[in-house]
Amino acid sequence: MAIRVASQSEARSKCFLCGQASERVVWKEDDVEGLLCECGMVYTNQPTILEPDLTRDNHPDHFYSLPAEFKAAWVARNCPRGRLLEVGCGAGFSLAALRSHGYEVIGLEPSPAHYRRLQQLDIPVIHEFIENNSLPRHSFDVVYHCDLLAHFPDPIRSLASMCELLSPTGVLCFEVGLLGGISPSWYTLVGQIGLRQHLWLYSDRAFRDLMLKARLEIVRVQYFGLVPEVLGEKVLGVLNKRLFRPVLQTVSRDGADHALRMKQFCGYFLRYRAGALFPYIGPQTLLVVAKPKNV
Repeated sequence: MAIRVASQSEARSKCFLCGQASERVVWKEDDVEGLLCECGMVYTNQPTILEPDLTRDNHPDHFYSLPAEFKAAWVARNCPRGRLLEVGCGAGFSLAALRSHGYEVIGLEPSPAHYRRLQQLDIPVIHEFIENNSLPRHSFDVVYHCDLLAHFPDPIRSLASMCELLSPTGVLCFEVGLLGGISPSWYTLVGQIGLRQHLWLYSDRAFRDLMLKARLEIVRVQYFGLVPEVLGEKVLGVLNKRLFRPVLQTVSRDGADHALRMKQFCGYFLRYRAGALFPYIGPQTLLVVAKPKNV
């Protein structure tokens, strides 16, 4: 999609990071615009969005379940052991994997829809938002979250609320996507992401500026390039329709489900395993460990 200049009559919102109001539209889904800011951020034109539902999750379960063990092992290698809180824990896939690595886990989840599954997993969960939580301060060795920095209305406030929960030697650990600061042609390849719910799409520069403003020091970061997944998903879609599903349906009544699970696993493999081999091309996702400065 080519960069478009918004008309002067359209309402413009501002980038939370630098306070500028952009008029450069680089992404559009339905009536929602993605505006490219001078700091590298792509952010949604929020005046067009009426009270976004921050408890809604557009990702299917396999987005979290398939890489849960991979990311739990990454956390265990790079973070201290002890008490771990996951902010926005969803159905508990990550917490279950993290518990198997020796963490004492608890979830913070504002949506009541996941409560039953967490009960089945015997995982304690608090139904609150991080910005107004009642958890004891300075009581966690790790505060973890996945892909939430794109959704928080005020990411700096949310990060500060997490830091208040850390023990003196505790760390934040999280995943964040970088979809700003790239050629607009990538947005056509990426396709629909649920732009209405993704308020902030960071560039590498914008992400590091966020860390500075939140007074966080990056301890460890690993980049995963999304090019293998973005391009591979196009090929996988064709193969699933023309090859995997027809062949598997001839040998099993559950052939369509087997084909879908195969496609989902390939997507996970391309995102993290292949993405680690091509970390700096196009859009990216990052695994990060950070700690408050002066700690």
